[in-house]
Amino acid sequence: MNVLYPLAKRYIAGEDLPTALRSIKFLNQSGYLSSIDVLGENTTNPLQAESAMGEYIQILKQAEAFPFPLDLSLKVTQMGLDIDRDLCKKNIEEILNSANQHTVRLDMEGSDYTQRTLDLCIELHKTHKRLGQAVQAYLHRTQQDMEELIHQGISVRLCKGAYKEPPERALQSMDDVQENFKRLSFTLLKEGFIPAIATHDEYLIQEILNFAKREKIDARSFYFEMLYGVARDLQKLLLDKGFQVRIYVPYGKSWLPYTLRRLAERKENILFVLGNLFKETFGLRKLH
Repeated sequence: MNVLYPLAKRYIAGEDLPTALRSIKFLNQSGYLSSIDVLGENTTNPLQAESAMGEYIQILKQAEAFPFPLDLSLKVTQMGLDIDRDLCKKNIEEILNSANQHTVRLDMEGSDYTQRTLDLCIELHKTHKRLGQAVQAYLHRTQQDMEELIHQGISVRLCKGAYKEPPERALQSMDDVQENFKRLSFTLLKEGFIPAIATHDEYLIQEILNFAKREKIDARSFYFEMLYGVARDLQKLLLDKGFQVRIYVPYGKSWLPYTLRRLAERKENILFVLGNLFKETFGLRKLH
């Protein structure tokens, strides 16, 4: 399956840390910030979880000389939640204790993990104020979850959600997801603590830009967050408009299962990648 790597590498910043760091430095030189994701999830033994934790520690050691901050994105299942909660918490704390000026954020995985992820974040944030949390706009529960995170002063990254979820847990219509994302993003811009708005949806971005202008939201008080290699023209456009743009940078040897799983879970994921590639290639963006 390595024949797929030439196709995937546009969206993965390499298989090892040195390669990823070169991409991260280039992004910073171009004006972007980075959120780093070491690929992998659902570890099945403590050594795997410890190895993943150690990779994040190595990132932080390498970043000591960087004149710019990083954001690290962790998956709780990669840190060992399926094995033992205390093990998972300990691994996350090791990373938080080494983070210094950098920030750490817990990714949101499938809805079976939502409550446990939020509980860990709220608990750890009491002693580690640079810890943030991702939430998914398509889950019915997210409005309430987000309100609690805002109350706790926790930085939130809002994304649509990429996992396949049943109707009793998540909105199924993309129009409904869009509208809920818009409503939640407006709340974050007004009430959130340094939120990140993670979308490539031009309709949503235009609505957010209009809202920010109308409500006089400082362009430096929040981030747009976008995937590595996706809609690079849109990333540049937002940067040129004076907004902070943080690129979600995945790397690691688990690129193949990561890519195949994300594409297989929802057909919208495939259409999303192909649609953005087409628009970027042929200059068909509506946003200007």
